[in-house]
Amino acid sequence: MEVVQEKLGRREQKKIKARNEILDAAVVQFSEKGFMDTSVADIMGAAGMGLGTFYNYFTSKEDVLLNLLNRFSGTLSEKMGELTAANADCRFILSEMVLFTAKLVSENRYLLPLLFTEAMTHGHSRSKGGRPAKMSPPEFMGSFLRLIHEGQARGEFRQDVSAEIISEMFHSMFQAAAYSHVDISFEENIAMKLKLLIAGISAE
Repeated sequence: MEVVQEKLGRREQKKIKARNEILDAAVVQFSEKGFMDTSVADIMGAAGMGLGTFYNYFTSKEDVLLNLLNRFSGTLSEKMGELTAANADCRFILSEMVLFTAKLVSENRYLLPLLFTEAMTHGHSRSKGGRPAKMSPPEFMGSFLRLIHEGQARGEFRQDVSAEIISEMFHSMFQAAAYSHVDISFEENIAMKLKLLIAGISAE
């Protein structure tokens, strides 16, 4: 029994290793070529595996992307946990989360067109009927909204504008920074926009 369990353990570890190698290869390919111009063959070639192996782990290129977004989301969730454990106010947490997100996005620029636009929910591929294949947005997309709701409840943020509208402003800030022609870095651009936005939504 122990021998069987050991074999199963090794087999499972091998699967996890191969899956992570495919994801890591996808990060490189998406970063270099963009999501749209990267094929499954590109990913598997970069991973050094046969094309057929891909479907042992993922159903589509979009499935790979969602797994990468979930990995990204997990990193953000860990950061959120650290900040909330410190019992900081919502303004501080929101600011820190925006800056941390900007850092991660700056390091993974291929995510930008997908994280904060309708491309996330309307997909990049077509279903058999010719309609766009939908993709569910990652969980972290709601983190800003939850913080804003909580900040309004605590009296930290103004309540004459809905939390949903304010949340959209934070999301669009990333898009604006990505396409900005101002000669500063992406993270610096976000930091400046963030300062103005926090001032604008603060109740004081």
